[in-house]
Amino acid sequence: MEHPVFQNRVLILLYALLWAVISVAISIAVAPLSPASQLQCAVWGFTSGFLFGGISLPLWNILKYADYSTQNKWQATFSYFALGSITVGAWMGIVYLVFNFLLQPESDDNWIIQLMPLQFVLGTCFFTITAFVYNNNLEKIKADAVEMELEKIETEAVADISEEPKEVIERIAIKIRQKIEVVLVPDILFIQSEGDYTMIHTANNRFLKEQTMKYFELHLPANLFVRIHRSYIVNVLAISKVELFEKQTYRITLKNGVQIKASAAGYKLLKNTLSL
Repeated sequence: MEHPVFQNRVLILLYALLWAVISVAISIAVAPLSPASQLQCAVWGFTSGFLFGGISLPLWNILKYADYSTQNKWQATFSYFALGSITVGAWMGIVYLVFNFLLQPESDDNWIIQLMPLQFVLGTCFFTITAFVYNNNLEKIKADAVEMELEKIETEAVADISEEPKEVIERIAIKIRQKIEVVLVPDILFIQSEGDYTMIHTANNRFLKEQTMKYFELHLPANLFVRIHRSYIVNVLAISKVELFEKQTYRITLKNGVQIKASAAGYKLLKNTLSL
């Protein structure tokens, strides 16, 4: 799933135009606050604006793969704070280096340093707005794909009923370096997809297992574990609350405070298991 800007040339031009307008606004705002010439303020403004526009592009991939929705409120807040601090700090450093050493190598950089508090405030605003827009777009883009996948899972689950009964596992052995950890099935809170692997979450730990989600879907007790999402299988006894998050998307809160997502199809399977 590539950045939406790269879908066609029109969007690329609109994205560049957006940051051009922002750059002009920065230049105008900085001019009365700086002893530098109008030309220097304009160069600084355009350097700042377009560099943040460039830095914003990889943020899409970071937010796409770093699924903060599985974290509780404080963990997600800290994660966004850390990502924002790194992004804004990198932006400020790059602007200083580009402007002072490449564009104006012989200029006095004191006025640039004086503008750093304002630059920090601007960067924080830019990051907050960018992260908000990206997260909303990612949720909308994923919604259709998740729904289709879970509809397929629901169909397969119904088909599996007529198949020969599968062995139900009671424990999972996980090799960690030179030792083997044994996780009892009732201790599992939820299982998360990690590509060709799965991450098994318990109350006190998590374990990476070289096994597919489909395997656990078939071999875990069907009266306790439900695949509510293409990326999640949850222990129904660990659920504290189920609420509508967005259209066709539900938020499952576990008793330990962790939140995971369920689609409409996954929610139907959960309701059937809970006999609601």
